[in-house]
Amino acid sequence: MNKRFLALIVCALLLVPAVASADNDARDYIAAPPGTILSMLYYFHVTADSLNADGDKIADVDFTQNLGLWREVYYFQAGPLLIAPQLIVPFGNASLDIPALNSNASSSGIGDIILLGTVFLVNKPSQKMYLGFTPYFFFPTGAYNDEQTVNLGSNRFTFREELNFTKGWNLFTDHNLYAEVTLGGDFYTTNTDYLDGHHLTTAPLFNLEGHLSYDLTANWWISADFYGHWGGGQSIDGASVDDSTVNSQTIGGTLAYNLTPGWQVLFQYKGDVGNQNSLPTQAFQVRLLYATDFGKFIK
Repeated sequence: MNKRFLALIVCALLLVPAVASADNDARDYIAAPPGTILSMLYYFHVTADSLNADGDKIADVDFTQNLGLWREVYYFQAGPLLIAPQLIVPFGNASLDIPALNSNASSSGIGDIILLGTVFLVNKPSQKMYLGFTPYFFFPTGAYNDEQTVNLGSNRFTFREELNFTKGWNLFTDHNLYAEVTLGGDFYTTNTDYLDGHHLTTAPLFNLEGHLSYDLTANWWISADFYGHWGGGQSIDGASVDDSTVNSQTIGGTLAYNLTPGWQVLFQYKGDVGNQNSLPTQAFQVRLLYATDFGKFIK
């Protein structure tokens, strides 16, 4: 394959996507009581060893990402609505080696900071039923180098609109079953400093997410997870990049344990089972959550 053509595809596909740090975990849309603060620390280890274009492997790569997230959530009542403003700060490092291009790039530091807020249009804890709408705002604060193929930042604004429906059933004491489905779309501004000043535009990306979780005991629960992304075709200086449209499906499993009142640890593994154009990745996640009542801080 012509190295220039390969380089073009690689550069168009391999900006580390900020939206990946905003995918949900099971039970994220189960609302906490007003006045609750959630503090969460995440660790992701992501790897890939090949690059796909149009469903075919076009290059061997060595990609590794170690990403941390600090996340704060606060729930408050505003009239009939429960609202949960949130802040997500990504940080970490990523490296990519492409032997066919004699290319090795890395990036480290802070990623694109995310502000978001969920509005619960339906919040019925007694029925275990929730309907939440969440707008996300990704700010171009992340580490970015316009001469390399891997970056923690994207050098553009991203907006996500997301709608989730969650329904639970109490099968018997301490054994709840929850089903969740989330629909969303990501919309991007233009990166005007892409590869030495070129303009990179990206079409909207559409997302489908589902979780089915079950309480094994009062303190342990498990979940089967699905993530799908479609769209997001890219253009450089107005010229469409062939084979840049996203078509990826990911499945995974989650195990969570309530350590003590207010503390929870979560483990997740997920991997791509379908990836037309990009890096088929595998990811392992650990999340530590602490929940407290805001009233404790103001007494």
